[in-house]
Amino acid sequence: MGKNTELQKDAQNQFKLEPVMNANKTDVSMKIGKNLKMFIYLISLAGIGLLFNACMSGYVATEPSYVEYDRPPRPNNLSIWIDGDYGWNNRTHGYVQKAGYWGQPRQGSTYVAGNWKTTPKGKTWTKGSWQKQNRQVNTRNKK
Repeated sequence: MGKNTELQKDAQNQFKLEPVMNANKTDVSMKIGKNLKMFIYLISLAGIGLLFNACMSGYVATEPSYVEYDRPPRPNNLSIWIDGDYGWNNRTHGYVQKAGYWGQPRQGSTYVAGNWKTTPKGKTWTKGSWQKQNRQVNTRNKK
């Protein structure tokens, strides 16, 4: 019986000491893990910043001249003409005109054409887009 109790005490002491002995190893790996997470976070944040910077349009001192293109024939009576927009070119750092096209109207929406906006930095193009129409709601009490 004495040997069993001594073996049990030794085993319990080993289990109690093992976390204390491994504490230094755990702290180091925790610090490396935190630093690695922070590094990945910063790299991701920088990548997102570069992505948004590349997608942003720029400013120009003067609007480029609009070139009128021949419209192709209307495909059907429901089609509407949507004037071409301007797109930002990262290589030339200027706007490039895009050709217009015939589009299908969207139910409950109106197409608002793009336009130039003047800011203290210069002129910038706002693209055309479809906007939903506001519907008036009948607010009379129903009985």
